[in-house]
Amino acid sequence: MSKTLSHILTIFKVAKIVAKVVFILCIVGGIGCLVGLLCLALVGDSISAERFLTEGLNLSSAYLACTVGAITCAGEAILAYLSERYFKNVLTAGTPFSLDGAKECFRLGIASIIVSVAVLVLVGGVSLVFSLFSASIGAESDFNASFSLSTGLFFLFLSLIFKHGAELQPSSKPEET
Repeated sequence: MSKTLSHILTIFKVAKIVAKVVFILCIVGGIGCLVGLLCLALVGDSISAERFLTEGLNLSSAYLACTVGAITCAGEAILAYLSERYFKNVLTAGTPFSLDGAKECFRLGIASIIVSVAVLVLVGGVSLVFSLFSASIGAESDFNASFSLSTGLFFLFLSLIFKHGAELQPSSKPEET
């Protein structure tokens, strides 16, 4: 194994660990948001309005914040899981320069774009529904989600590099008959 490939695999090992930690934190955060929703539903009316006003919120915006948080955590958990699985498969193969690895990297890029758009649309839809049913949630509410096109494009670009590297290896070239 070359020194460069060893460094690349070390980066994949670190990325796999980071993806696993992010996945776990997203699950914990999503559960926390759902617990927050449950607590608001159970005791929301008994919480004093002054407590929310000191934080710049009201009961409707607290519901919206918990819902947006749960949606965002779910989307990020999906991406972290797919990333961790990809990094694990590359480490099992011993190289990112394989046709299967390049294909999986491409799928990860597409999934990243799709999940980002889905989270953005869901958060926008939920915000719209909350603003329709609650006059206290309006333009001053700032609950947004980011659209990460660059991450998806980065994985798509990497997949092309990995595919080219796989094509350069003699063992991956198709046999001519």
